[in-house]
Amino acid sequence: MANNWPVTSLGEVLEIKYGKDHKKLSEGAIPCYGSGGVMRYVSEHLYDDESILIPRKGSLNNIFYMNEPFWTVDTLFWSKVDKDLADPKFIYYQLKLIDFNRLNEGSAVPSMTVPILNNIKIKLPSIKIQKEVSKVLTDLDRKIELNQQTNQTLEQMAQALFKSWFVDFAPVIDNALAAGTNISDFPEPLQHRAEKRKQAQQLADYKVLPNDILSFFPSEFEQSNEPSIGINGWIPKGWKESNTDEEFGIKGGSTPSTKNSDFWEGGQIHWTSPKDLSGNDTKILLDTSRKITEAGLAKITSGLLPLDTVLMSSRAPVGYLALAKVPVAINQGYIALRCEKTLSPEYTIQFLDSIMDEIKGISGGTTFAEISKKTFRSIKLVVPTKPIVDAYTSIVKIHYEKITDNIKQTNTLTETRNYLLPKLISGEVELKEVSHG
Repeated sequence: MANNWPVTSLGEVLEIKYGKDHKKLSEGAIPCYGSGGVMRYVSEHLYDDESILIPRKGSLNNIFYMNEPFWTVDTLFWSKVDKDLADPKFIYYQLKLIDFNRLNEGSAVPSMTVPILNNIKIKLPSIKIQKEVSKVLTDLDRKIELNQQTNQTLEQMAQALFKSWFVDFAPVIDNALAAGTNISDFPEPLQHRAEKRKQAQQLADYKVLPNDILSFFPSEFEQSNEPSIGINGWIPKGWKESNTDEEFGIKGGSTPSTKNSDFWEGGQIHWTSPKDLSGNDTKILLDTSRKITEAGLAKITSGLLPLDTVLMSSRAPVGYLALAKVPVAINQGYIALRCEKTLSPEYTIQFLDSIMDEIKGISGGTTFAEISKKTFRSIKLVVPTKPIVDAYTSIVKIHYEKITDNIKQTNTLTETRNYLLPKLISGEVELKEVSHG
C-alpha cells in the first residue's frame, strides 16, 4: 500500500557534489549550468550520468534533471544517485514539490547547505514503483515539451517567410532575374542581394514559389521618398508608402480602480497587463491572470477588443507581442492594433517583430522605457498589395491555428501533470487509478 512507503533521508540515496569554476574552460558543446540555467557551453564535463542539480545560491527552487554530460558552477550542486535504491527521475519529481526557499539559510542572497539537503525526508517505494511513476510524469512532460518545440518551429517558419517576402523581397528579385534583369541593372543597394539570389537558384535545394503566388509580386523596384523603409528606400514597384497611423486602429488601455472590489470579484471579462505575455514565445494570448466585471470594463475607454487584436507592450519591457485569441480589455501598458485595412493580424505581428529594434530605439522615458501612442503612430512602413498579404496570411494563419491548438493541449497536459505529480509521488494516487480513472 502507498501509505506504507518507507521514508528515508535524501542523503541516503544521493551524494551532493559541489560545482566548480568554469572561467578557464574552452568553448564547446557541453552545457554549463548555474542556478538560473545554462550559462554557456564548454569543452569539458563534471559528470556524464543521470544527476539532479540543486541550487546552492540564488534561485533555490530551480531544480534540474540531467541525463547528458554537464558542468555546474559553484552556485549549483550536482549529485550522484544510488540507482540501486532510487530512480533519479523519481527523486527529481519529489524535490520539485519542495519549497526550498523555506529552507533558506542565507541572508541577502538565498542559499542552501549540504546538511540541510541531506536531511530532507523523502518517500521511497520499490525501485519498480519509482520507475513506473516517473515514466507517467515523464511522458506528460515530453508531450508538453514536444508541443512547445512544435510551436517554436511554426513561429520560426512564419518569421522566415515574412523576412523572405517582405524584408529581403526575394520573390521580387526572382521575378526580375527571370525577366532578364542583369545584376548591374538592379539599384546599387540591391545588387548584392540579387547576386546571392542568382547563386541560390543554382542549388539543388532551391525552392521556387508556386506561379500563382509568384505572379502577385512585381519584377521591378522603385525608389520611395522615405529612405528608412524597404532596402535603403527601394521598395517593390506598386507597393505603397504609409505609416502605422494610416494602416491600423491604434488603442490604449487603462486599469479600473483596484480599491473597488466590484470591478474584479466575480469578473468574467479578460483584462490583461503585459505580465501575461512575459516568457510567452508563441505570441498567442489565450488567458489572462485577472478578470473584470462589466462595471470595470465601462471604465476602460478602449472597451473590449475583439479576437485577433494585435497587442504590444508599450512600457518596460517594450516589445512583448501577442495575438489575442479571446476578447480582451487592456491596461495602460499596451498599444493594441486593430487590423481593418490591407494588413492582417498575422502579417502585423511579424511586421512589428521585424522592426522591434527600431521601436525600442524610439522609446522614451526617464524612469523606464516607454513608447507613446503618438510616437508609435509616426512609424513609416511599406504596404504590399492585398493579394500578396492575403497569400502570406493564408499560409501563416494555419501555423497560428496549430500553435493555438497546441497551447490549449499543453495547458490541459500541464494541469494534469500538476494534479498528478504530488499525488503519485506521495502514493495518494496509485498507478492503476491513473490507468483506469
